[in-house]
Amino acid sequence: MKESCTSAHFWGRKIGGLHHEVRLIPPIYVRPCVKRQKNDMTDAEAIFEAA
Repeated sequence: MKESCTSAHFWGRKIGGLHHEVRLIPPIYVRPCVKRQKNDMTDAEAIFEAA
């Protein structure tokens, strides 16, 4: 099983320190949701699908 990169954990701690709920999603669940066109809208859709 793969782990999230250290920068994901770093930013998770930083954002969690601002009283946001942070959940790291395992890469196996994210890969099927990757979109071709990279912009904020498709990134938001992919995160919503993976969650």
